[in-house]
Amino acid sequence: IGEAVKQHQQLVVLVTPDTPSALKLEHELHATLSRDEVMVFPDWETLPYDHFSPHQDIVSTRLHTLSRLNNISHGVLIVPVATLMLRAAPKEFIYGNAIVYQVGDTLNIDKLRKQLDDAGYIHTQQVMAHGEYAVRGSVVDLFAMGQNAPVRFDLFDDEIDSMSHFDVDSQRSSDNISHINLLPAHEFGTTDSDIERFRIQYREAFGASAEQDSVYMQVSKGALPAGIEYYLPLFFEGLESLFDYLPDDTLVFCDDIQPKLAAYWQETEDRYENLRYDIQK
Repeated sequence: IGEAVKQHQQLVVLVTPDTPSALKLEHELHATLSRDEVMVFPDWETLPYDHFSPHQDIVSTRLHTLSRLNNISHGVLIVPVATLMLRAAPKEFIYGNAIVYQVGDTLNIDKLRKQLDDAGYIHTQQVMAHGEYAVRGSVVDLFAMGQNAPVRFDLFDDEIDSMSHFDVDSQRSSDNISHINLLPAHEFGTTDSDIERFRIQYREAFGASAEQDSVYMQVSKGALPAGIEYYLPLFFEGLESLFDYLPDDTLVFCDDIQPKLAAYWQETEDRYENLRYDIQK
């Protein structure tokens, strides 16, 4: 596989039977390829229709990988087959909602807070995980999706004076950076228009729900209940597959995926059959 990546001047996609085999191949390919050439599009690691949401670090990696596919032409993308079967947000959402901040940019704190809130980031007292931000006077801490470390903005009036990474545990700043690419905090939109689209399409699919703890009422109030990712189609007019993100000349390898593919589809159908009579699920 490493030799194939070196010989072909295009993206190579490797579809694996499961996540452990994907992570194993990622580790092994680092022996022959640089880390920048090897990407993994991870699974949510939740069961179909679970009332659990994927870990924010997983969502961060997925969003980062999708954003990189916009302008990548070489390397290898490793994808478990179950992950490949799930549809994803449209390209326009991933590429159209990224915001670049640079040192020297004019930036009002109130405007920044609104942008972060609209992108689905959570305001906290201290930033500890992906998708969180904190404001203390002229200092803004932000753990952007797709980033390995949080970033600290130092503002002078309405201008970004400096940006630097900082350690989550010690809260001490380290190396300075010149810019940051802000991705959405979720794989779906959380603006007022996104919430209204969800409400309309939920009513069309299931009818309105007056139960206070229902998914419909929680999202209507701006809350995101655990497992909301499986309602992804209701946030968009239509979804896309990972193939829609790939260049036309992508080379695809498959590693004995048929048994796992069939097993995952059967598991999905079984879980749907068990849950579909419970309107709350």
